[in-house]
Amino acid sequence: MSMTRLLHVAAALALLAAPAASAQDEADAPQTPQTLAREMFAQANDAMANADYEAARRLLEAALDLKPAHPAILRGLATVGYRAGRPADVFSALESLAAAGLTLDPAPFADLLETADADRFTAVSAWLAENAAPAGRAEVVAEIDRPGALIEGVAVDIETDRLFLSSVTGREILLLEPFARDEPQVFADQEDGLWSVFGLAVDDRTRVVWAGSAAIEQTPMAEGEAGGTALFAFDLVTGELYGRYEIEGAAQIADFTVRDGTVYASDSQAPRVYVLDSVSGALEVLAEDPRFVSLQGVALARGALYVADYATGLWRIDLGDRSVSLVRAGSESLIGLDGLRQTRDGRLIAVRNGSRPHQVMAIDLNEAGDAVASTEVLLRAHPAMQGEMGEPTLVDPADGRAWLVANAAWPRFNARNEADAGAQPPTVILEIDLP
Repeated sequence: MSMTRLLHVAAALALLAAPAASAQDEADAPQTPQTLAREMFAQANDAMANADYEAARRLLEAALDLKPAHPAILRGLATVGYRAGRPADVFSALESLAAAGLTLDPAPFADLLETADADRFTAVSAWLAENAAPAGRAEVVAEIDRPGALIEGVAVDIETDRLFLSSVTGREILLLEPFARDEPQVFADQEDGLWSVFGLAVDDRTRVVWAGSAAIEQTPMAEGEAGGTALFAFDLVTGELYGRYEIEGAAQIADFTVRDGTVYASDSQAPRVYVLDSVSGALEVLAEDPRFVSLQGVALARGALYVADYATGLWRIDLGDRSVSLVRAGSESLIGLDGLRQTRDGRLIAVRNGSRPHQVMAIDLNEAGDAVASTEVLLRAHPAMQGEMGEPTLVDPADGRAWLVANAAWPRFNARNEADAGAQPPTVILEIDLP
């Protein structure tokens, strides 16, 4: 394998770890599974560069114990095994990737593996390919042709069949009427105080549209304009701003779920989860834990709150004592989860876009709610989800269906947060029938 490919794997390991902190920050921060895994990543990369493949293997195996089914770690183990000329190690890593529902092109390892066991190589290659094959069905219900738009979230008002979409670059909430799905109207925008808009939810009880908003690098800001983050509440009918909720120390309130007038929101850039118990209340910290890395979607099930962490999996917060624990994963990888919501019967609907293949899946918990009992792929390899310049993001289930942003334009933004100059396809909203 070329050094270029080896460096690519090393870069992938670093990318899926948390951003590097200063030496002083590292010294002050408590040791967590994430920080320990990052240290092991770095040490494994050094060992690989020095051709000490046995040390690299041990370090990556230890990191995998901390972050089960992590795709970058498994890819790293396959690379180490290949460089060391150990086909058994490569087979083990590729089969673990396949068992986790992930995919990878095995061709770079073919010369070693076909010689060692051609039948086994054929089998694992077919397994990895099957994981990338289309699954599930969905209907295109809207195509939003707004060049430069970065649409992140979707919410449905099930009583009127109206759809609401959030725009990161437009600083607005868009409304799609059922009779004019491709003709978005502006429901709320920066004149209402919005920065970039992320998660959305319609509360049937209070008839409020909730929105998570924050100023980030992709937010178009006027010179001298102050940034910030807040949870916003708008009247579902009139669009009038009902309330704006802020809390000291918040960095990016983005995703949330609502039940019976209570809002539970995650902070994507701070290790915190918030609760707002009524539209007349105030945001409070529900849980704060240094083990949180990059919190995303939020769901309620089995009397607890579940929060997707892009880097570490799925967290459970007990709503009684507010204790925090990592949900034990099943065979399917829970790394790279973004959108997360619950159905009425307590099933979790998750969008995975941080590892390949991108997919929507249902997660069934065990009776105690502390482990995954099973998963089911609901949608994978839909044509709208296949482009290199888009990815599925947030989902909203209701009434036996789910609405999904299929190709949010996040990949169009480069390291300097400049939009790709190429033509941008319309943003597609899919409707999925839930089993």
